[in-house]
Amino acid sequence: MILHRLMLEDFRGVVREEVDLEPRGVLVIEGPNESGKTSLMDALEMLLEHKASSGRAEIKAASPVGRDVPVVVEAEFTVDGQRMRYRKEFVRGKRTSLEFPGSTRSALSGDDAHDHVRDLLDRQVDRSLWKALRIAQDEPVGQVDAAKGMGSLRRALDAAAGGEDPTGDDSLMDRVAEERNRYLTARRGEPTGELARSETRLAEARSALSEARARHAELDAAVSDHEAQASVHRARQESLTALRAEVDRLEAAGRVADELRRARAAADAELDRAVAAHDAASGALRERRALVARTEDEQRRHDDLSAAAAAAAERMAPAQARADRTRAELEAAEERVSSARARLDAVRADEERARRRADLEGIERLLRTLKTLGEELRGKEADLAANAVPDGAVEACRRAEDALRQAVARSAASAPRVEIAGEGDVRVAGERLDAGTGWTRDIVEETVFEVGTVSLTVVPAGDTEAVRREENAARAERDRLLADLGVDSVEEADLRARRAEGLRAEVAALRRRRADLLGADTPEDLEDRRADLRALLADALEPAAEEGGGSTAADADGAGDPAEEAADAEQALARCRADDRAADVEAATLKTEHATKAALAAEAAGRLGECRDALSAAREAVSDRDLEEAEAETRAHAQAAREKAQQARAALEDALADAPPDLLDNARASLATLAAEERDSAAAVATALGRVNAIGDQGRLEAVATAERELDSAERENAALWRRARAADLLHRTLVARRSEALLAYQEPFHRAVVELGSLVYGRDFDVRLGEDLTILSRRIGDVTVDYESLSGGAREQLAVIVRIACARLVGDDGVPVFLDDTMGYTDPSRRLTMGAVIAAAAATSQVIVLTCDRARFAGIGGVRTHVMQRSGASAR
Repeated sequence: MILHRLMLEDFRGVVREEVDLEPRGVLVIEGPNESGKTSLMDALEMLLEHKASSGRAEIKAASPVGRDVPVVVEAEFTVDGQRMRYRKEFVRGKRTSLEFPGSTRSALSGDDAHDHVRDLLDRQVDRSLWKALRIAQDEPVGQVDAAKGMGSLRRALDAAAGGEDPTGDDSLMDRVAEERNRYLTARRGEPTGELARSETRLAEARSALSEARARHAELDAAVSDHEAQASVHRARQESLTALRAEVDRLEAAGRVADELRRARAAADAELDRAVAAHDAASGALRERRALVARTEDEQRRHDDLSAAAAAAAERMAPAQARADRTRAELEAAEERVSSARARLDAVRADEERARRRADLEGIERLLRTLKTLGEELRGKEADLAANAVPDGAVEACRRAEDALRQAVARSAASAPRVEIAGEGDVRVAGERLDAGTGWTRDIVEETVFEVGTVSLTVVPAGDTEAVRREENAARAERDRLLADLGVDSVEEADLRARRAEGLRAEVAALRRRRADLLGADTPEDLEDRRADLRALLADALEPAAEEGGGSTAADADGAGDPAEEAADAEQALARCRADDRAADVEAATLKTEHATKAALAAEAAGRLGECRDALSAAREAVSDRDLEEAEAETRAHAQAAREKAQQARAALEDALADAPPDLLDNARASLATLAAEERDSAAAVATALGRVNAIGDQGRLEAVATAERELDSAERENAALWRRARAADLLHRTLVARRSEALLAYQEPFHRAVVELGSLVYGRDFDVRLGEDLTILSRRIGDVTVDYESLSGGAREQLAVIVRIACARLVGDDGVPVFLDDTMGYTDPSRRLTMGAVIAAAAATSQVIVLTCDRARFAGIGGVRTHVMQRSGASAR
């Protein structure tokens, strides 16, 4: 099928649009959103599929909103070498026309035209290929199932594979499938149609026979039921009698168990009393034995502590004598140390006075030097203050002097100088002058010179008055700056600045020297230190005068080195102190030990007396023998009570083992249930007997015979239909298997066509793996293989377009137009260019119609034609 022209009028939002197409090549229909691109494809579908008189919802939806006009779709196309113009008016008018341009054949209209086109398309156009090669905007982009339908593609693959499909064309498969489907469903192979009705008849015949036989056997069943009910009733009566006897036995055993429970409770109570009495007697005996043992322990402890106190008293006397002796030696050593320290302190006092006198002389010299420096520094600072020049003042004077020189130069340049010499009179600006005396002047304004009858006018160049004012201002500024400094010239100001700089350096040097002399001190600190030294020296002279002047130091010089004597005395004192401390510690330790032992012995004597008193009182109350006899008696009584309790517990357990309470409860419940069942079975026996009496032979044997004849007829019919169904199914499965073998042969040319186009996009390493139905299972690029379902949306979109272009190229002249509606939305820009080459590859053999709102997506298609649509007033989708 070749589409030549498509025209729409009043289709949805499209007022009128007409598109012309070449027999081969790519046509890009470009338009903004809602301009009606998709409407072109939908309108062609509606023209070919539906009658003009159809009232389907999608046809009503194609009518423009608010306008009562027909929806017109017209197309020109060639099928089987015959060109035709096909036109339909939907909704209003509902007319159909079919013309044959370039042919003498008569035009058709109405349903005749519709039926002719439908019959022609069914015979000559591969409708499944038509749908497969179309990618609609609203539908997901899926794979092409090339193995189903698409006879034109299969024929092309036959030719490419170098053979012919042994199953023939689709008509044979369709007829075999149709015959099989008369009897079996296509998917699950279950009975359908005539075979299903035969199965239903057979089941109904079998059910009728079963019902007839059941009704005939009802009497036998009733008799058997009566006998069975009677047998059940007798068995229940026997069971009821046996169960009642068992309940009586269990109740008697229960009463015996109750008596045994009471006996066990009494034995347990007696056991508790006996155990309590034995525990009391055992406790009293243990306490008596513990008191006797404690008294014996206290006696032994008292004896040991008394012996230890006596031994400590014997060691204490010699230790005290040694302590007294070392104390006397220590006191003598302390007197010797005091005398040596006194002589040493006198020598050190003389040395300290000499050092303080030297310090005092040094501080007084430093203070005198600082005073001299201070006077010199104050003189320099006074000179600096008198000659101080502010920062930048000299530079400002220099700039003012330069400005004045420049102003004077400009003034001289603007005022011409006139000199008069000679003899005679000259009038200058009306004033008479004698030329013999000479006259020189700068002319700053227009001046008239008259010599005899000659008049000469001198005019200055420019504004001399402004130049004069500028000169005067510059001179005033310079004079003001010099006056501020108190000088007459710039040279004097510069000399003062240099002198101030020298004074500042001298002041800084003096300050550094004073700081070096002072260090971290201040003059006040030095004054305070001098006063302190004078006071200390005065205080040190008074005691020395009172003690006889300098005789102490002289005495020390004659007696030897006071420091060595003091050191020797200190060492002797240290030894005496160590001896005294050791002797004192020994004596104190022995005293403490004796006191501790004596105190502990006294304490032990007190506790011993308490234990003896308590034991005597306890024995007066109860003797040791009586306690032992009471413990033995209560132990024997408790043992007897324990044995009696165990016997009572064993007897109760034996009784409960023979007749457990749960067994009695269960037997009673079973008795009640069995009694109810016995009553029910008695009623069932009476009912069964009444049914036997009520049922009679009512012609049911004849009904059984009739049902058997119907079942025989249904079985013969069903067997015949199953033979035909199995034969058709076998033939169909054989053809399908052979078709599958043929499809395997188709894979190579189809695979080759897909890989050839895909290599333009993905490179020479591109390959795909196909299934038996020729769908793509996976894609490989180089060493990376990805399942089709795991590919990105863009990759699946690209493969979908590649497969459709491959189908179009394989079919060639037997094909249909390829419609691509708004594709490449998921494809990146670089691959859009290579995908353009794929689409262009179909231009030589097929028609490719691309609908898009973005022409740039398909810029890579070579030799493309473009049809531009304009936005309509209403929505185009």
